[in-house]
Amino acid sequence: MTEKQYQFGGLSLDPVRGGTSILVAGPSHVGTKELAYRMLVGDDDEGVIILTTNATAADITADCEAVGIEVSPDRMGIVDCLDSDDSGVPARVLTVSNAQDLTGIGMRYSKLYSDFHAEGVTAVRTGLFSISTVLSLTELQTVSRFVHTLVGRVSKVGGLGVFLVDPAMHDERELRTISQFCDGRIDVREGEAGPELRSQGFLGQSSSWTPFDPSVAAEDD
Repeated sequence: MTEKQYQFGGLSLDPVRGGTSILVAGPSHVGTKELAYRMLVGDDDEGVIILTTNATAADITADCEAVGIEVSPDRMGIVDCLDSDDSGVPARVLTVSNAQDLTGIGMRYSKLYSDFHAEGVTAVRTGLFSISTVLSLTELQTVSRFVHTLVGRVSKVGGLGVFLVDPAMHDERELRTISQFCDGRIDVREGEAGPELRSQGFLGQSSSWTPFDPSVAAEDD
């Protein structure tokens, strides 16, 4: 059987093998969040699960649609840590009371993935937006265990993990600890002509700073 490859349409990023988890690090004002969302855009047979710690399910839906992710209950699930009103949201939404309930987040993630898998959706892109919010509420050791467990689940099922973090909110020890669990890291900065990204830790990926346009929706391959 051919190994699953995850493509990133419209971005200067090479495909990655199934089971890969990526840390996306950069300030929010330069399009880091938009980049992370665009990395979740997949083929029609892929699913998406987003763990949101600082935005409502409705906000997540709007952000997904803005980058070209089709939001539907048969392809998309959201774990909402704000316990917000999800009426009218065209996705499967499971809630937890707050972003500190990492056990609850993990259980609901597993529930969504198991349901998708049972329905034949075996390739799933997972987004954790964001690690920074969780770290602001919970000690590093606890968050590290959670990220390590989530990365392990993504690896086991051949999925793709995209984890968002704002480096300005953390010291070097926190960033180094979280980074070690991921297979690679993409840094984002404001360049002379606009946002730029740089890959670290991926075989075959360029480590040079490359411009990207956060306002452009992902293209179909």
